[in-house]
Amino acid sequence: MHIYKLIFATVILFAALSNVTLAEEKRPDIVFIIVDDLNDWIGCLAGHPDAQSPNIDALATSGMLFSQAYCNSPQCRPSRTSLMAGVYPFKTGTYFNARFRKETGVTTPTLQQFFMNNGYRVASGGKVFHGTPGKHGDSLFRKPKDPAPPPGKNNFNAMAAPNDGFALDAKDEEMSDYKVAQWATEQWNTVTDKPLLMTVGFFRPHRPLHVPKPWFEKFPLASIRRPVEPEGVDDWDDLPEFARRLARTHAHKALHNGQSDHEYIVANDDWEATIRAYHASVAFVDRQIGRFLQSLKQNPRGRETYVMLVSDHGWHLGEKKHWCKGAIWEQTTHIPFMVRGPGIRPGSKCTQPVSLIDVYPSLVDLAGLGVPQWLDGTSIQPQLANPSASRGPAISSYGEGNTSVRTEHWRYIRYEDGSEELYDHRTDPNEWTNLATKPEHNQTRKSLARMIPDNQHPGLKVQTWLDKFQK
Repeated sequence: MHIYKLIFATVILFAALSNVTLAEEKRPDIVFIIVDDLNDWIGCLAGHPDAQSPNIDALATSGMLFSQAYCNSPQCRPSRTSLMAGVYPFKTGTYFNARFRKETGVTTPTLQQFFMNNGYRVASGGKVFHGTPGKHGDSLFRKPKDPAPPPGKNNFNAMAAPNDGFALDAKDEEMSDYKVAQWATEQWNTVTDKPLLMTVGFFRPHRPLHVPKPWFEKFPLASIRRPVEPEGVDDWDDLPEFARRLARTHAHKALHNGQSDHEYIVANDDWEATIRAYHASVAFVDRQIGRFLQSLKQNPRGRETYVMLVSDHGWHLGEKKHWCKGAIWEQTTHIPFMVRGPGIRPGSKCTQPVSLIDVYPSLVDLAGLGVPQWLDGTSIQPQLANPSASRGPAISSYGEGNTSVRTEHWRYIRYEDGSEELYDHRTDPNEWTNLATKPEHNQTRKSLARMIPDNQHPGLKVQTWLDKFQK
């Protein structure tokens, strides 16, 4: 009798092990692409009528576009740290590119580490984390250097205004994003028994806005159009004082002899030239992304493939008299977010709010792995099956106590001094009319305020550096 029990137990164990092996064999390959400083100035999001992004647009139409997607924080390091760790900035105190002593650091495994621990081969290259491909991966590729303008022609200074556009006398092949695409293609074509996770970071349109001259020529200076502005009124008239001060600076930058970035660019008549350089940089990086996407048409491992593309945050080009990042309005927080893969209907769109906090759990879920409970985000699997399935709000933080809540129709902002903004995107997509002080919107304002997480991590107050840099 015992021998039969032993045989039966052996058969059950063998079946269980076979099922595990079968599950691993069926796991899909995952390709995650993150673009630096890319806002909604791409064709599929219609952020600017002159945008040229055919390859990103084609990816969006081959799967599902999440048109209401937002960053966790409007600077590179906190945004990417939060995304790759799967927890909000207010849990670690990582709010800015600059480091401060009250940050606690991240204790959760990175996205790459989690996939490695679950049997995946991991390749990470380019700017995935802040300036690096990360520490975990079977293949790591650091972003190469880019060519620079000739001596005396380079106007780039990280602390200066972003009017640093320059048409390089260089070929695409000399650029770091071209080389990242080449590396990514080689990694994709490497055949192993393990499923593959790729995290690939493209640098442009991050500053300096230097790309080869032919990309500038696609956007003649005389044809450049500025973002729309409200007619006959000052967009700042209904803003809290704290919001005005925040808009005059970003990333802990000093003013330029008393001028903000916007004031400096307008005074030097560089608005159109800087928009041109941004358009050229987007078109350039779109081409490099397209080169990599072309290689994904066939899977050399015979597996199904999911592809996700996002940006780390948005970017202002004069909207609300602000430039670059470092604010929590629509243009700074709105990002591309698209996914294609088996079972995802091509050309579908979801208007429910999602954010970068949802990337980690979504990729884990798509891989068929158990989603860890410690992740703050929520998988987008329900929306891939039903785009109208409701989701909670997208939360963005910029320093302790400065938080934006974005629902499908509303944006609510509360600053660390208690001042507020409220915008109805159904009638005010440019966020020109602050409704926070209107009595008829009190209930909406209070309801949105209750959505702000109450576990804010103590960190550096933005007021501290506003006082320092705006004296």
